[in-house]
Amino acid sequence: MKTKIIFDTDIGCDCDDAAALALALELMDAGECELLAVTHCTMSEAAAGCIEAILNYYGHPEVPVGTFREGDGIRPSEWHDVYASDVALAYDTRYRRRERYENTVALLRRTLARTEGKATLVATGSLASLERLLESGPDEHSPLSGAELVGQKVERAVCMAGRFKEAWPEPVMIGDYEVEAEWNVKCDIPAAQTVCDRWPAELIFCSFEIGLKMITCGGLQQRGAKDNPVRLCYESWSRKDGGGAVGRESWDGATMLYAIRPDAGYWDLYPHGKICVDDEGRSSWKEEAGGKQSFLLEKMPYKEVEALINEILERGIGRAAKF
Repeated sequence: MKTKIIFDTDIGCDCDDAAALALALELMDAGECELLAVTHCTMSEAAAGCIEAILNYYGHPEVPVGTFREGDGIRPSEWHDVYASDVALAYDTRYRRRERYENTVALLRRTLARTEGKATLVATGSLASLERLLESGPDEHSPLSGAELVGQKVERAVCMAGRFKEAWPEPVMIGDYEVEAEWNVKCDIPAAQTVCDRWPAELIFCSFEIGLKMITCGGLQQRGAKDNPVRLCYESWSRKDGGGAVGRESWDGATMLYAIRPDAGYWDLYPHGKICVDDEGRSSWKEEAGGKQSFLLEKMPYKEVEALINEILERGIGRAAKF
């Protein structure tokens, strides 16, 4: 049975979100999953336009796109537009035509209400969208509260989030900087706390440690068609923020791969219990009877997973636009 995916992303500041979206689209074309919707967890019409450009190029303009808007009260975060507007303006998108996108929570509720069976919700940014979904009330799409809708329609949420000393007690360094709190958690700590405290379905974190050693999408960045928007995402990020890097760590790609293939044996799971987030954004795990929360552990050698992700992404090297 195909995995039904709803993808919530902060695409536009780091480029591996674009690779995660491309990976989902390649596996959808291979018949492994169905991408139901893509939403953005900040207030960025440009980011929604970037998502739309990728969906159109890969031949799936039917997939709806949502974002938050001014007035939605999203907490300020450190998200900034590195490449989203570059991509959104380079293609025929609603952003380029100055048209509006659907609200993230409205789209999440509508998609879940219409889904037969259950969906997997993949999050590769702050957990603001998941928090707002939980806190939403009945509307024209469903008489259920957000928490009730998630409990009824979500199989699991798979989030690129967390840094767990339970499994990796040694310091995790980026240059001279020690990572104590993972970025997606730290940029909206209250949202992460709410989701960990109240999420009624299974919740799996693909932590910072999992994607750190894998470099992916370099082949598509260098050899993909010049009009491929994913290539443009990587080139623009590399030029502006990446110091000329080829490829990028695969935090979001690993998250998406696990979400689509949870039983493939690429990773193990820590025992299910409860994920805790403190007021500094540090994540930890505690034992809890009947707990539905866990995080990924390394199993398959990371170089093999890296090669697998690259093989999927590089199916698009010779791809011409489908739309």
